Amino acid sequence: MTELYRHYALILASVMVIAVLAGLMGGWLWFTSSLCLALLYWLVVYWWHLAKLMRWLERPKLRNAPQGLGIWHTIFSVLIAQARSRKKRKQKLGVALARFNRIAETIPDGVLVLGSDGRIQWLNHLAAEHLNLDPVHDRNALLSEVIDQHALQQLVSSNSSEINTVQISMTTPQGLPRVLNIIRTPFEAQATLLISEDITAAEQLNATRTAFVANVSHELRTPLTVINGFLETLAEFTDLPKAQQQEFIGLMHKESQRMNQLLTDLLTLSRLENQAVTKVIRKPVNLSELVYQLVAEAENVSKQRHHFKIDIEPDVWIKGMAEDVYSALSNLVFNAVRYTPEEGWICLSLHSKPDQPDWVQFTVQDTGPGIAPEHLPHLTERFYRVDAGRSRQNGGTGLGLAIAKHALAEHGGCLSIESQLGKGSIFTASIPKWLGESVIEETFSVKSHNDIAVLDK
Repeated sequence: MTELYRHYALILASVMVIAVLAGLMGGWLWFTSSLCLALLYWLVVYWWHLAKLMRWLERPKLRNAPQGLGIWHTIFSVLIAQARSRKKRKQKLGVALARFNRIAETIPDGVLVLGSDGRIQWLNHLAAEHLNLDPVHDRNALLSEVIDQHALQQLVSSNSSEINTVQISMTTPQGLPRVLNIIRTPFEAQATLLISEDITAAEQLNATRTAFVANVSHELRTPLTVINGFLETLAEFTDLPKAQQQEFIGLMHKESQRMNQLLTDLLTLSRLENQAVTKVIRKPVNLSELVYQLVAEAENVSKQRHHFKIDIEPDVWIKGMAEDVYSALSNLVFNAVRYTPEEGWICLSLHSKPDQPDWVQFTVQDTGPGIAPEHLPHLTERFYRVDAGRSRQNGGTGLGLAIAKHALAEHGGCLSIESQLGKGSIFTASIPKWLGESVIEETFSVKSHNDIAVLDK
């Protein structure tokens, strides 16, 4: 306002000066002419500044800010200061919005905002992934139209002001099952917030844990029942013949060995699963030397009941943990020895993959009874057996192939299985080679202890 009063005072002073000069120079005619010329000059200056203002308002760039005279200088200065302030606020809002979006995208749960009409107003990428939505095309779509879940629709339509939860089952685009926990919470007067949590792994873990406990209980119950029965018999009939007592003791010893092997395999499998999330020290391993020792152990277990064909490429190295590699490969070899009938053939080979020279594959081929196709996808599951009675009779625990799968995965490898009923099976372990320039020599000695292969460095 001070600048405006100054402007008015300047105009009034200008009129008074013109009037005084007009009186001195010749009267009212001169005064009127001078006043008209001054008014014309003022109008030209006014419209010139006004045009500059209009051009700048159409494209308000600070670097092209107009400059003015008199009160127009003040007007332009105020407008430029306001534009700078708005630009700073806009930048701050943009930074805050970008930060909010980053936070929303890094939240480990899906977040979805619904309007009062049930339309999707906003969602992060996890919500889109959980609910199989397209974050672009499904924006503003009715949730009830894009997701056919009765429980979810009931949750959304609820007028409760409290936090409600529902669990739904969906299918991923790849056809895999997915279990979601959906939490509904009031967000605004005209909006609802949905939070989705993928609990598929937890549900699968609970199911696996239940099945695991049931399987372990079943596996331990059988030998314990046998041992308990023989102990009761020996305690009740103290005068049993010596030969029969020795037979009972031998059977109890065999069952106790099976329990010991089961516990050993369980500990091995647990360690391999834990190593998937912990740092493991890896060293160069001479795979050729390890396989040669496996062959010697297999021939010792076979006791000349089988024919062996060996084809091992020399000086093949990998980088990893020798104990875990041995666990994987020994399970494949000893399974072949257990299930191949007498006079059958067992072929062991170690070679670089023809199509991938940087990979090595260890193959165990036998002429055993073979495996039906419906069993092949389940062979690496814990305690899965094609023939449970025969497996227990041969000393198997049902964990060997699960151990092999996890041990190979730990080294970036994989296990493939081919089999035909009546013709035999082929188990192939593929592992990346170690191509280091220098090799650290390591020696291995394999001991057979109660038919359980143990590797010592």
